[in-house]
Amino acid sequence: MRSIVIASGKGGVGKTSISVNLAIALSQLGKRAIVVDTDVSMANVGIMLGIDRAPISLHNVLMGETNIRDAVYEGPGKIKYVPSSLSLERVKKLVLDKLPEIIKDLEPIADYVIIDSPPGIDRVTEAAVSSAKEMIIVVTPNPASLADALKMINMASKKGIVTLGFVENMATGDKTEIKKEEIETLLSVKHLHTIPEDPEVRRATSVQTPFLVRNPNSPASREIRILAAKISGEKVYVETKVKKGFFASLLDAIFGRKN
Repeated sequence: MRSIVIASGKGGVGKTSISVNLAIALSQLGKRAIVVDTDVSMANVGIMLGIDRAPISLHNVLMGETNIRDAVYEGPGKIKYVPSSLSLERVKKLVLDKLPEIIKDLEPIADYVIIDSPPGIDRVTEAAVSSAKEMIIVVTPNPASLADALKMINMASKKGIVTLGFVENMATGDKTEIKKEEIETLLSVKHLHTIPEDPEVRRATSVQTPFLVRNPNSPASREIRILAAKISGEKVYVETKVKKGFFASLLDAIFGRKN
């Protein structure tokens, strides 16, 4: 079982969206993937999936009330996930030191555990990072995002966690953005993949549905599938369509030709 924490340090970079959709993409490749929401204060995975409340959550597991396998649910796109609770009153009762052992308990039922880390650098984030063997950093091509990412990489290094590289998210290709080569130099980790700025991601978030489920042919969906293939070593077929001119389309219509 591979346990990969998706981290950023800074909020607002699309980390939870990457975590959820990456888990779905891995599942589509035939992998048993489970995403675990370790944001015990905000429960972002549940919010993204439109899940208001789950009978058993990571909170129950961290309080020693049940096994984590009892907290695994199936959501949109057949995603398997372990939610956190929205109850702030119970946060103080959580034994975060248990998290690494709790994640290991998923090994009989998972090939990949994708751990969605909360933003910031505190004891909850530290527990999330410590529960994984590998880490992927999500950044946006701006200075504020990179400063926090560097802190996360240093934390992981001290704990012996392997940083696979960084995913550049919400990239527009604008000339004012920091280039991926410059990010590689600053963070001293390799560029894994780029997920473009895509209106479908915002729309999917608004209706609380993973973008890979809502629009599997969107630019972001295509790239998240490629990222999953890179991580798993599997091949993925991505359909590409060449835009035809007016006269070519007209001839197709007249003669009944197909793409």
